[in-house]
Amino acid sequence: MTQPPQARNVLGTVHTAIAVSDLTHQLGFWQEVLGFTLTGTAEIGGPLPEAETGVPGLRSRIAMLTRDGQTVELYQPLAPDDRRTYRPTPADIGSWHLAFRVADLDDLIRTSAPWGWQLRGRVAVVEEGPGPVGARLAYLHNADGTILEFVQLPTPR
Repeated sequence: MTQPPQARNVLGTVHTAIAVSDLTHQLGFWQEVLGFTLTGTAEIGGPLPEAETGVPGLRSRIAMLTRDGQTVELYQPLAPDDRRTYRPTPADIGSWHLAFRVADLDDLIRTSAPWGWQLRGRVAVVEEGPGPVGARLAYLHNADGTILEFVQLPTPR
């Protein structure tokens, strides 16, 4: 199948960025529970982030993490003062989530709780396609409004 010319311009994903209220706390969760490796931190502000985002006075602490070819940028906005916390539900337009495949969903839920991550609904099991039948799924969320999905694929017979 051939891609339309405009789609050939996109070469791949660079990173997923998530705004957090406490960078230090979230770094602990992403490293200790999710197994990401910290590749660098910085405080950014000034003309470049202001020009890119269109937010005058934007200043943030950022951290870059990687795992299995996936890069996540966690950033804690420090300025401007009029920033808000966005806590959408999965049904709200503009909401998003990042999904991870896990070996033991129950253990992941248990080890995430001390970091402030809670089960959003309940663990669900895929009973028919198009998803993998027998897969166990769970949405976890934290006080910042971030939603992560965890998927435990069925064991092959």
